[in-house]
Amino acid sequence: MKRRATAALAMTMFLAACGSLAPVTTARNVPFAGAPNGVAVRDADGAIFVTDDKANAIVMSSQIGSEDAPAFSLYARLPGAEGERTGLSQIAFAPNGHLLVERFGFGKASAVFDVAPSGQVALASDTNAARRRLGLLVLDGGTFLSSWFVKEGDAPASGGVSIITRGTTPRQAVEHDIVTGLSKPVGLAIAGDMLYISDQTANRIYKVDLQSARAASAPVPASDVFATVDAPDLMAASPNGTLYTKCGAHAVCSFSKRGRPTVIASDLKAPRGVAVDVARKRLIVVDRASAPDQPGALRVLPIK
Repeated sequence: MKRRATAALAMTMFLAACGSLAPVTTARNVPFAGAPNGVAVRDADGAIFVTDDKANAIVMSSQIGSEDAPAFSLYARLPGAEGERTGLSQIAFAPNGHLLVERFGFGKASAVFDVAPSGQVALASDTNAARRRLGLLVLDGGTFLSSWFVKEGDAPASGGVSIITRGTTPRQAVEHDIVTGLSKPVGLAIAGDMLYISDQTANRIYKVDLQSARAASAPVPASDVFATVDAPDLMAASPNGTLYTKCGAHAVCSFSKRGRPTVIASDLKAPRGVAVDVARKRLIVVDRASAPDQPGALRVLPIK
């Protein structure tokens, strides 16, 4: 009888470790000493990569959430813009294993950088440096989507989504707008044929047919509202079409294919980036500290 109980306990622990269905109370909170913002997961081994605004760098951990996990280590330090505050936005993997990461730029120095597996950093694009860049989606090795907004003085912010095609040098990158009519677009996600865009100021998530937008002779307006949500941020999508993003000041939600929200955590300080780890059935959420002198964290949440 004792052996059966032990075996049952071992199986329960195994299933939980694999990310099977589990209550939210099994979530892990992983301290983060810097100022985290964007996050990405490497599918092959589940390694987590995070942009740290405090260090202006990408840091990584290969075993996040494990009791014996090593501390986050420096993966690559990004070049700063002289005289400007540091700020890194979304981070995403390219098919060749490189990481692409955006510099927000504060209206003067936005850029996209390419980080090789060796940690070597190269400028991928600095076109339209006045655009404040937030969301990033890699379509292939030479093409990616960027969400951006511009703001001058007291005028309301206005933004859109563009497609950037890389040339042989950063100066040859071409940026072409495909979606306009947004206020402060932040997160980008693709599910099926649809591009989803979170507009933080409008409190909405819009959906746009990506292929139609790419083929259109002029940028298409964002008008098809997928969901209404309070202050959404960076987004991620799972293969089944579920979207994940910040919803309200302290929560993160999942959204069904019909745009129906479900709160999956509501006790975060300041949620930012999210990343879906499909193989391990977990969602990684950046929880930025609510005050500069406080540490941030990453929340690991089990998902279906």
